[in-house]
Amino acid sequence: MNQSIKQWLAAGAFLCLPVPYALAAPYCANAASDPDGDGWGWENNQSCIVAFKGFRVDGSVLKDANGNAFVARGVNNPHAWYDTQAFNVLGNLAARRTNLIRVVWTMAGSAARLDQVLAAIEAQKMVSIVELHDGTGSNDAGVLQNMANYWARADVAAVLKKHERTTMINIANEWGDSAKTPWQWREDYKRPITTIRNAGLIDNPNYGGNPNGGLQYGWDLLNYDPRHNLLFSIHAYSTFNNANDIYNALYNYKNNNLPLLIGEFGYNYNNGNNNLGSQVDAPRLMQWAQQFGVGTVAWSTAGNDGPNAWLDLMTNWSGTTDWGNLVWYGQDGIYNTARRASVY
Repeated sequence: MNQSIKQWLAAGAFLCLPVPYALAAPYCANAASDPDGDGWGWENNQSCIVAFKGFRVDGSVLKDANGNAFVARGVNNPHAWYDTQAFNVLGNLAARRTNLIRVVWTMAGSAARLDQVLAAIEAQKMVSIVELHDGTGSNDAGVLQNMANYWARADVAAVLKKHERTTMINIANEWGDSAKTPWQWREDYKRPITTIRNAGLIDNPNYGGNPNGGLQYGWDLLNYDPRHNLLFSIHAYSTFNNANDIYNALYNYKNNNLPLLIGEFGYNYNNGNNNLGSQVDAPRLMQWAQQFGVGTVAWSTAGNDGPNAWLDLMTNWSGTTDWGNLVWYGQDGIYNTARRASVY
């Protein structure tokens, strides 16, 4: 989501690189047995799998660091724009049974502050996805690579390593607008995947609103990644006004054994007479996400600018809007469906 006004948004794909596929081989006793970092080692005269310490994908299922299925029921929280408020609201979000925070972040954010944010999320027994907002809507592959370089920077990488059991990263929020084809999207993400192979997420092209990037080329990128550990994401706004498109996206990812997260979504505000033209049937989206075991992360806690204020889940960082009541307390809302990651 861009903090400024948008005429429309599209679907995206996150890229999470946590574990290789489960194969008939023992786990390595020592990670040093894998000097080239491809997830395989050699011990006792046989191949072995280097166990991952963080999230991993197994077909269409996201698993936590203990190897148990994890379904995100989370919210986006704007730490980059409202540092103090977003930090202080974490306890409130946890009390509503939120199990994941998508941390809105930028390359201006320090590694030290990121460490504090991730530790505070862990203290509330939630997990996190950290996303970089700097390249929203950009088609420049250089911008995308700059964000990958941020994640690979020594001080930032050390923080991610420290919190690897509870954290995933979204390489770039909604990088690629409607002019970015799924093929171009695939090609442009290869170098960043190499740069930050062990912890990353990528949004599909067209502000995350085109699910075809992951559907057409998801397996290409999974096979390109030596760890075979990517999680794809869509952002559901006006390009998902037709409820059938929501169902079909969930069904097709599951049918193609591809892991999916709904990394952002809105709702039908004012019968679509809003700055995003959104008429998303959020209750059905949440129902189908529950049916298919797909994670959801609503946009967003609070602080949206005027045209986007209808997407605030909270009033004054404490109360609950109508949108928040649906997301947290609806039939398929967070409070009724969320389960903590088994690492807690």
